[in-house]
Amino acid sequence: MYNFGAFAPFNWANRGNALILMYHRFSREQDSLKVSAAEFESHLEYLEKNHRVLSLSETTNYFQEGKTLPPNAAVITIDDGYKDAYEIAFPLLKKFEMPATVYAITDFLDEKCWLWTDLMRFCMLNTKADAVKIGFGENDFVAANLTDEKQRFETASRLNSRLKKLLNQQKEAKIKEIAEDLQVKIPKLPTKDFAPINWSQAREMDAENVRIESHTVTHPILTNISEKELDFEMQTSKKRLEEVLERRVEHFCYPNGSFNENVRKAAENAGYKSATTTEYGFNNLQTNRFLLKRIDAQSAIENFAQSASGFEAVRQKVKI
Repeated sequence: MYNFGAFAPFNWANRGNALILMYHRFSREQDSLKVSAAEFESHLEYLEKNHRVLSLSETTNYFQEGKTLPPNAAVITIDDGYKDAYEIAFPLLKKFEMPATVYAITDFLDEKCWLWTDLMRFCMLNTKADAVKIGFGENDFVAANLTDEKQRFETASRLNSRLKKLLNQQKEAKIKEIAEDLQVKIPKLPTKDFAPINWSQAREMDAENVRIESHTVTHPILTNISEKELDFEMQTSKKRLEEVLERRVEHFCYPNGSFNENVRKAAENAGYKSATTTEYGFNNLQTNRFLLKRIDAQSAIENFAQSASGFEAVRQKVKI
């Protein structure tokens, strides 16, 4: 469908807006939970034909200075800093000579922590149980069979959705409780499938126009922590990145897209120039730079083109 220009009118209608794409994980082969190398290459080919890919800094400078954006501006962002961003996405970005931003979790790169949402994935994949029933309060529990990998990942996702609602200390205690109940021993460092880039790779990417920006120290839900912890997460991650990269770090990404007015102000007060959310949509000169919207980069090229053109936003409004 996209090859025949079906989405061209929507690209034209959104030509004055900035599209910010959101990626997380990549794989060499087809994987339902990640964007494969072949799929990512098709995304970049589509962007090359239909958009002008800018760096995040260029785009936010247009917003900050009130200047008109180039037609069909697009920005590529990758959350968290997994190793596959370096191994799979980075070579293709260099091939297409396209800039991008990786939002890195500094303790993750420092090998001080797991990305906490992976802990449930690890537990579900490694428990010998064939079913679980995990309580979160009276008459509130997650029950599921674990007969195949798909069910295990789906259960981990359901558990993470519940954990995100807890205060940070409660969340950490609950993760420990679940691991113990399932008799899963979590390694100190993330296993290969959940590993981050290292600092040498981060510096290499940053030097090659795949800029490393801030995604906190430990990736907590920022609306569930104290003001002191909030300042620590934002300011310490910025300081650590600046120390390693030897440049100013100016952009931030809210973990899980969770924010409120207090969190937004903290990002601005920490000295960032922008912050991205997970709210669906495009951006223009009227968009608050600390509430930038993004569009999830769906794997299949037809779905990717549908969202990137703006067709999906229209479809949702009129329920096509």
